[in-house]
Amino acid sequence: MTPTPPEPREDPGRCESVVDSEVPAAVRVENLAVDIPHPRSRYRAPTSALSDVSLTAPQGRITAVVGTNGAGKSTTAHTLTGALRPRAGRVEVLGMEMGASVLPCPPGVGLVPDQPLLPDEWTAQDVIRLRARMGDEFDADGFLRMLRGSGIRRRAMLRSLSAGQAALFSLAHALATDPRLLLLDEPFARLDPLARSELIDRFRDRLAEDDSRSILLMTHDLEGMERYVDQIAVLHRGRTILEGAVDALLEEHLVAATPTHGTSGRESEAGGVRESLIRAEDAVGLAAGTALREAGLGDLVRLSLSAAKTEEPR
Repeated sequence: MTPTPPEPREDPGRCESVVDSEVPAAVRVENLAVDIPHPRSRYRAPTSALSDVSLTAPQGRITAVVGTNGAGKSTTAHTLTGALRPRAGRVEVLGMEMGASVLPCPPGVGLVPDQPLLPDEWTAQDVIRLRARMGDEFDADGFLRMLRGSGIRRRAMLRSLSAGQAALFSLAHALATDPRLLLLDEPFARLDPLARSELIDRFRDRLAEDDSRSILLMTHDLEGMERYVDQIAVLHRGRTILEGAVDALLEEHLVAATPTHGTSGRESEAGGVRESLIRAEDAVGLAAGTALREAGLGDLVRLSLSAAKTEEPR
């Protein structure tokens, strides 16, 4: 009897990174676990927001942490800035060990949050005066120049700006501090396509000018990511399910399309194909009719998330 060829094996687990060991890490996170305190009572049990997050953001690269809403992206960002205390794991930002204590945002980090933090009646002039009083290194001329390029007047109050302009205001504010690490939480959510494209070009120009700078962004938006992301980490329900250098991950994986033959459930009842992400080294002895193709970055994210959801207990 001829043995039945094996089905393609999905790979929902975290993938080991293939990173140049000579490139230092701007951010290194290992087995991070974070609990969120109850918002109304210190006596109620906290909520587990992260259970096992590991990722590396190499210096001089753009790293994207992607996942659906609630995956843990913002919690990860808040932990990196010292706003949240880890329950377990190791966090290092720009060579600083964050440890288990609550620390201020490490020097050299520029944060662009998903929502503006400044008072809505403030203007660019107010920001400049604040920075002068704090004695920070702040490029006021560059800040105003970036605002003019986005059509934002120096005396315009934040509440008068559109959502996209408010996001660009926050970005200009962060860039004027000349950060070594630019940390962005959902930077594209409020931008139109043109502003988004210009922002990506600005990211690339910044790294081209100085390869000691790094960019780490949290996003669920995959559009055009292939052209600007060097490293990726995919989060699902507070854990890393795929992580590594984009080029290496694309080389290591294939998409296997298997006929469903009209089965029910997640597969098409009328017949169709079921796609899964497999390692290239496993692309032998697959079931008859299985078609293989090269994986794109969108495939890596979509199919790794799909496999992780399938494995969840019901």
